[in-house]
Amino acid sequence: MPNNLPFSIADIAMLCGVNVPDTRGKNYVLVDCPLCGRKKSMSLKLDEDVFACHCSGGNGGMLDLYKKVNNCYEKSNGDIIREIKAKLNIDDGEKEFKKVKPLPKVKKLTKNEVLPQMQKADKAYHCLLKLLGLSQKHRQDLLKRGISEENIEKYMFRSVPVLGYEYFAKNVAEQCDIQGVAGFMQDSRSQSLSFIPKLTGIIIPVKNIFGLIEGLQIRLDKPIRKTRYIWLSSDGLVGGGKATTPAYFAESSKSTDTCIITEGAFKSIIPNQYKDLTVLGLAGVGNQRCLEYVLPELKRKGYTKIIEAFDADFRTNPDVLHHREKLEKTCIEAGFKYSRYVWDLKDGKGLDDFILNREKANRV
Repeated sequence: MPNNLPFSIADIAMLCGVNVPDTRGKNYVLVDCPLCGRKKSMSLKLDEDVFACHCSGGNGGMLDLYKKVNNCYEKSNGDIIREIKAKLNIDDGEKEFKKVKPLPKVKKLTKNEVLPQMQKADKAYHCLLKLLGLSQKHRQDLLKRGISEENIEKYMFRSVPVLGYEYFAKNVAEQCDIQGVAGFMQDSRSQSLSFIPKLTGIIIPVKNIFGLIEGLQIRLDKPIRKTRYIWLSSDGLVGGGKATTPAYFAESSKSTDTCIITEGAFKSIIPNQYKDLTVLGLAGVGNQRCLEYVLPELKRKGYTKIIEAFDADFRTNPDVLHHREKLEKTCIEAGFKYSRYVWDLKDGKGLDDFILNREKANRV
């Protein structure tokens, strides 16, 4: 890369909602401008990682483009680079060798500490979701994924809106407090939402162990690099809030002492829908801080056993192996009996794939 960074101006443009054509063998491309909205008015110079808009007069490097579109001038370049890497799911093995003082031990989160903000977010998200709809295409995508019509309605899946952000935010703000709720913000004129029109996809409301919608995840129609899932966030924006990456909780209708821990919303919903299991889907195998208040709540509900069911490709992924060991240690220290589900990769990568494949085989 011209700037010695593990991403390019084309990656930044796509992250900003721009539809970038095939760049192979090209030194520059013309794209629709996310700053002024005019078609084919922005040029991306691929060999130098710079942009220029021929209508708005905006120009600069790829970090400048990110700052302009996301209105985050107050952030340092280092913070922005780390933010971009996280969004693009890039781990280039960067290490910091500076001598730093040991960080103080992180205080464990309690139910009473986290509930007020969760309840605030839940109310705002419910108001927002009631205003939004689900496209026929996205409904069919969910049905193909194995989600029933009943659960599509129950879990309030919606499509990312392409217009009306100020209208939706104003309507929600009239009914509840949106200050600091991830996804909402205050722009130069009024309240708004931090959706990006061209980053279309399915909104997945993530219900936590308290039955509250704690965050909105988006399954993108077109992945950015290898990133398919992103969180609606307005971190760093006026009146905004940071996404908390909560764990999805789907509880069995039967009395049970066992909770399965896996990764992701669909991997929680599918086992619950087809097998009536209680499943907790972490936002990622490494997103385990929520367990500080989730595990005590599981105990309060009467659960005594944890079964881990991470993806079947853990054998080839050392990062997943590390987080499996961490999860086991955390659960055992919390007093739970601990075991694992293991299956062959050919039977499906995730727990949801495994169950759906078994369902198909039983119908044959």
